[in-house]
Amino acid sequence: MTMISESIKSTIQSRLLEMVESRHELIKHAKFLSDLGISVKESRLYIGECFESVAENYLFKICSNLSAQHAKGTPAKVSLNSDWYKVITNRNRRESFAEQFWSPTDDDLDADKALIGLYLAEVQFDAIVSSINEQVGGLEEKGLNILANKIIDRLNLKCERHYYEPYKKAGRIICQTWSVNYHDAYSKIDELVALKDAFSIIENESGVSFGVAISEYISAINELNWSRAKISSRSAFGKGGHLEIVCFKEKHEYRFSIQAFNALVAFLMLNGEAEAAHRIIEKTGLQEAA
Repeated sequence: MTMISESIKSTIQSRLLEMVESRHELIKHAKFLSDLGISVKESRLYIGECFESVAENYLFKICSNLSAQHAKGTPAKVSLNSDWYKVITNRNRRESFAEQFWSPTDDDLDADKALIGLYLAEVQFDAIVSSINEQVGGLEEKGLNILANKIIDRLNLKCERHYYEPYKKAGRIICQTWSVNYHDAYSKIDELVALKDAFSIIENESGVSFGVAISEYISAINELNWSRAKISSRSAFGKGGHLEIVCFKEKHEYRFSIQAFNALVAFLMLNGEAEAAHRIIEKTGLQEAA
């Protein structure tokens, strides 16, 4: 861990040195242009904020790359407590330390360079590396739990109210959701894409295909506009598949085959939502069906 910590520290140190030199040149040229009568706005870049921005940008890239590698297609992300590197501007800062970055040193490159060591000595690199390692180890598990929760929320599977609870009818488990219109379509698309990703994982794990319903449904919502604000009542997507989505004026229904819904419930059980899964089984009568 110490070697990794030192590697991250060394890279940020190199980037800070490049930033300090570039900042110095920018301020010098901005002053020259100002003397010629050309006003250059935002030429004074506060050195402390610059330090923190360089560190944040590099650490964000590390976290993004690790998220892509270890989340396995789930929405989980590696993230860091900004207090560990925003040691100049955060509310827990030591005033005596932070004050050293407030005095302008725009004409003194060596003074700016000297601040790099002071800043790096305060950054909690061991905590950063420890947090990254801890998160990476359980990232896929965390992501699957996020997807399980998105299924529960989107399909109204909390079973806390009688209105819009799931129920069984004609060999299908029906999950009722609020209708989507043009005005909230943008915000709903992200939710539906996450739901589609969850369905894909369930398909891969169970071998049950959910068909094209969710893809067709998302496409229909994308086509909504001010003159056609809602999907036409009685519109159906994925008809005949393990999942059908049927739209009515005030609600949209996800109609699962027993086989598909069993696969969905199994996914919830395996990914941290066993309590919710048991409530759903009780509400829908799947126990009796089995």
